[in-house]
Amino acid sequence: MAALLDEMASKLTGILVSMAKKEVEMLLGVPGEITKLETTLGDLSSILADAERKRIRDSTTQRWVRVLKDVMYDADDVLDLCQIMEGGEDPTAPTSSPKTTSMCWDIPKMLFCFRNPIVAHDIGRKIQAVNQQLEDLAKRSSRFGFITQAINSSSDSIVNKASNFFSNKTGSGIIKSDVVGEKIEANTKTLVDILIKKVDGAPVGLIGNDLIVDVAITGAGGIGKTTLARMIFSDGRVEEKFENKIWLSVNQDVNEISLLQSLLASFGAKHESFAGDRGLLERALKDTVHQKKFLLVMDDVWSEKVWDELLSVPLSYGASGSCVLVTTRNDGVARGMKAQYLHRVDKLEIEDAWILLKSQVVLDESDEADVDGLKDVGMKILERCDGLPLAVKVLAGLLRRKSRTPDAWMDVSSHYTWSTTGIDEHINKAVYLSYEELPSHLKQCFVYCSLVPKDELIRSRVIVRLWMAEGYLCDKMSSRQPEDLGLEYYKELVSRNLLEPNEGSYSQSHCTMHDVVRYFAHCIIKEEGVLITEGHQDVNRTLGTTKLRHLSISNKAVGLGTLQKQASLRTLMLFGNTTVELKDLLNKLSSLRVLYLDNVNLVELPDTICQLKHLRCLYLCSTSISTIPRDIGDQKFLQVIDLFGCKNISKLPSSIMKLRKLRSLILTGTAITSIPRGFRKLEDLVHLLGFLTHSDDTTGSCWCSLEELGPLSKLKVLEISNVEKAPSGSMASKAMLSSKHHLRDLDLIFTSRLGENGVVEDDISEEEHEAIEDVLANLCPPTCTEELDIIGYFGRGLPQWMKTMSGFRGLRRLLLKDYACCTQLPNALGQLPHLDFFWIKRAPSVRFIGHQLILPSLGTEADGNGEAPVLTGTRNRRMQSHSRVAFPKLVSLGFEGMLGWTEWEWEQSVPAMPVLEELDIHNCKLQRLPAGLEHHARRLRKLNLRNVQSLVSVENFPSLVELSSHDNARLERIRNNPNLQWIGISRCPALKELDGSPSLRSLEWWDLDAEALPEYLLEANLKKLRVDCSQNLLRLIVLQDESSESEWSKIQHVQQLKAYGHKTEEEVEVADESHSQEDERAEWYIYYTKEPYSFDAYLGESTGDFIFYLVPTQCFL
Repeated sequence: MAALLDEMASKLTGILVSMAKKEVEMLLGVPGEITKLETTLGDLSSILADAERKRIRDSTTQRWVRVLKDVMYDADDVLDLCQIMEGGEDPTAPTSSPKTTSMCWDIPKMLFCFRNPIVAHDIGRKIQAVNQQLEDLAKRSSRFGFITQAINSSSDSIVNKASNFFSNKTGSGIIKSDVVGEKIEANTKTLVDILIKKVDGAPVGLIGNDLIVDVAITGAGGIGKTTLARMIFSDGRVEEKFENKIWLSVNQDVNEISLLQSLLASFGAKHESFAGDRGLLERALKDTVHQKKFLLVMDDVWSEKVWDELLSVPLSYGASGSCVLVTTRNDGVARGMKAQYLHRVDKLEIEDAWILLKSQVVLDESDEADVDGLKDVGMKILERCDGLPLAVKVLAGLLRRKSRTPDAWMDVSSHYTWSTTGIDEHINKAVYLSYEELPSHLKQCFVYCSLVPKDELIRSRVIVRLWMAEGYLCDKMSSRQPEDLGLEYYKELVSRNLLEPNEGSYSQSHCTMHDVVRYFAHCIIKEEGVLITEGHQDVNRTLGTTKLRHLSISNKAVGLGTLQKQASLRTLMLFGNTTVELKDLLNKLSSLRVLYLDNVNLVELPDTICQLKHLRCLYLCSTSISTIPRDIGDQKFLQVIDLFGCKNISKLPSSIMKLRKLRSLILTGTAITSIPRGFRKLEDLVHLLGFLTHSDDTTGSCWCSLEELGPLSKLKVLEISNVEKAPSGSMASKAMLSSKHHLRDLDLIFTSRLGENGVVEDDISEEEHEAIEDVLANLCPPTCTEELDIIGYFGRGLPQWMKTMSGFRGLRRLLLKDYACCTQLPNALGQLPHLDFFWIKRAPSVRFIGHQLILPSLGTEADGNGEAPVLTGTRNRRMQSHSRVAFPKLVSLGFEGMLGWTEWEWEQSVPAMPVLEELDIHNCKLQRLPAGLEHHARRLRKLNLRNVQSLVSVENFPSLVELSSHDNARLERIRNNPNLQWIGISRCPALKELDGSPSLRSLEWWDLDAEALPEYLLEANLKKLRVDCSQNLLRLIVLQDESSESEWSKIQHVQQLKAYGHKTEEEVEVADESHSQEDERAEWYIYYTKEPYSFDAYLGESTGDFIFYLVPTQCFL
């Protein structure tokens, strides 16, 4: 179930403890009943944890737990009504002041609230009924022999302490690689090659062909099939080859109509008019795919019927070269679909599994020896994982928290879950074990995540708000804000590998849940919560026979009558292509806490939303609504309003200022141009995004100004837009940003003055420069800020707080974007101990970056606009004597669109960036990479250089693994990079030297203007080479002339070659003008393997007198 019994009992007890029980009992006419409720809950609390464990494998216990949970939910609703009573009718009562037990119940307000005795009698009757049911359940509990355990026992606190220790040991946003990851790139390339070969070899203009399943990826659940398929789907070459790419999650309970509708929607076609008629949908799909070249990935296929009897015929009308890839757990399904190539993802060998486990468990070098000493016990644990990488990783997440002793690890090896019977046979025992070892507060958070559809990301801030709305973040032992507590819970689930960080998300802020883990979570929550997707069958039966508390629907039409039966819902989540009439639904869902609508077809938000007394979260992301009901302020418990992407909303109702419990307000992406006055009253606001600066600061204005932000001292996340509209620096100072000691994430967004080419578009007056500098000077963040984005700033100079930022000791992420006119970068960023991400995008006025970026002020400040200062005398000695390593945690660094940048000064004597992993430099005039970078960036693995116009060489990077060099016209040398394994080179005509890279195995070269292959290929010891060139050059290569001056002689030593011939821009223009009927295939190609020898080539009708045909092993003229 979503909420755990012991956690629910703890929450309810906490509410009751703070209640003036005698006064409430008197008002409700139920003397002793509130006290009795508190006592009964306390008596039950000691057995609830064991009841939760037993109910998974015992149906009788499950029924008892279900009834008890229903009673507790009823109690929760009743206590909500009592808290509404506490607030009375006074909208000005502050919520931020601390309350004591004796003062938290305002008797006059309660009397005012209960002028109608029928209301009081009804609440009192409900409390009596709850007490009677709890008494009966307490008596029945003796039959089950539950083990007594104190609620909030020490075991949970020990886990919390351990998690704090281990979470501090993990890096920011870094996802550890695993053994499977080392093999997956090779498998990806192999399977992509198979698909590309089909595309390039397909006859042109043929339609109505027999489309086949080209590749099937098979293997057990949790072994990495979907991961491999996603890498293929995202491969750059696949992007180039297909007009459409469709990812279709099929799943076990596939619905034919929903599948056809989903496919049509993926192709951008409408299907609403077909009223669920299969024949009409099939014909529409046939017409939609006509002459389109597509790649279809069918993930998690359980039966070949979905292909043979549904999709194969209409999809066969696509263009020739269309491809289909499937993943399935069953080899028989793949064979039944007549897949041309079967790729089985094998289980891990036991030694590989140990390497994976160890890579996940070992925290640092000092820990490695202790873990090695536990290998014998570890091998016993791994034998139970059956070679599944997911199982290994999940258990590694658990073992990371265990002490480094044989007994602690043996407890895992001999855990009762391995021998548990009577549970669903598809449940992975490793996931089950990991769940059982979770503290109760994490269990309920974990299973709630499974309500998010698999094609949606689990976003940390969003899921934390949902947990908060459900009351999962009530820790009586902690004084922290619920958002902080929820973020810790989220990170704990990530650390335990129950949530998988999405690659590319900063600080693991976006995650997914593996299918195997999701299946287990659905088994746990099934009596209480359901996720319905487009493949779900028998929806009416599911929703008609189960009393649900949580319902999530993704791309599935569900009847209004069916939804209305679920009157006990606390969570309703709708995603994607789902239409629902809220007006007639909401008045039936009186217990609703969360209404989450994401990109659904909703035009109007009905007034009945204001009748949901218990509502905490209102998410309306990317809907078409244009107004918010004016009485929204009557929602006494509303904590979250998210209007992200609601483009039709232009104003907020003034009643929103009555929402004193509001903690998150998201206005980004709306059409709102001003905010009503009174924002200062929302003192509990923690997240505020899209706050619009208003230029009118007069007293009589009805619009909100920056001054309204001043009293909001609890803000943790703040985004201010249109900052340039602030009338003065003095007005900006009234926002009091520097005094907001809880602020962690700040975005200051000005309207950009840069055009698409990165150059300043309009003349900016001196007055505008001075005004904007004054405004930013008065928006100094607090030094506790961790993430800072400044976008669109167009002042010439920096405010004092940016000139030297070494005081911002907690800063982890800094983004400067559209930095139009300023010639300086902030000084002393290198002294920030936690900065791991620093990116500059479009800063055309910066010409010089010097040591001021790295070190504290040395007495002379370069203005960024001239030559580097000379390092002589005392200043040079001071720099050499500076022993602290600068940028100690910087992992990702980027300079993009710095059109005037020519010099980067960083001497070898200045230690910095010891853990830098990725560096991007785009669109600048930088002449050389600094000596300090070459000498100190010893972990740099990825270097991406694009249009660095004056750069001559890339050399002496000992750790570099991947290098991308594009449009670097003057680059001459790439040398002495001993660990370099992959290079991508495009349009670098001056490049002559490529040596000193003994590890180099793969190279991709692109240049349609080149008349010959580069000479450096002759000396490169490559296993794989991809060439993209003109068709004329491909003609020379295909001749296989072995003379020393030939193009073939430069590359014939390569083990595997793929070469593609493209038309140049001039040739394309000529063909368009002449309306040529020449073969319109995208590329000509050559596929060559040295050992064992094979040579395939296709050169279509050319301007000469010969045609090459695809022939294995040889080529005929």
